[in-house]
Amino acid sequence: MANRNIYEIFEDFKKVKTKAERIDILRKNDCYALRNVLLGALHPDIKFTVDKIPDFKREPIPQGMSYDHMTGALNRVYLFTEGNPRVPEGLTETRKTEILIQILESLEEKEADVFIGMLKKDLNVPYLTPALVNEAFSGLLP
Repeated sequence: MANRNIYEIFEDFKKVKTKAERIDILRKNDCYALRNVLLGALHPDIKFTVDKIPDFKREPIPQGMSYDHMTGALNRVYLFTEGNPRVPEGLTETRKTEILIQILESLEEKEADVFIGMLKKDLNVPYLTPALVNEAFSGLLP
């Protein structure tokens, strides 16, 4: 199956009624972006340095026509991860905020909401728990 937007996967997840169906949705849509959003949002040892989501332009971008995608955004999430050694020395909070705005504005609106949810550690997806994620992807979370 072609990779889908993460928000589309979560929308399908919300529609199904059983645990088995939820696990099936996750497994059928297994990809780098999904696993890393789940890791960022649900792993207790991953902490983000973003205290407040900055204001950014929410432009309605047609599906599939955004400047970036979740995989590209996730490649820069380390900049907002507490204690990450890859963060350049001297990277100011102002510059981090500018980068975060650029990331959010480059994504489709609903994908930006998923990225924000990951940073806040709240994806707002009922029944999406660490236990269920580990059942779908064994050992992904502690």
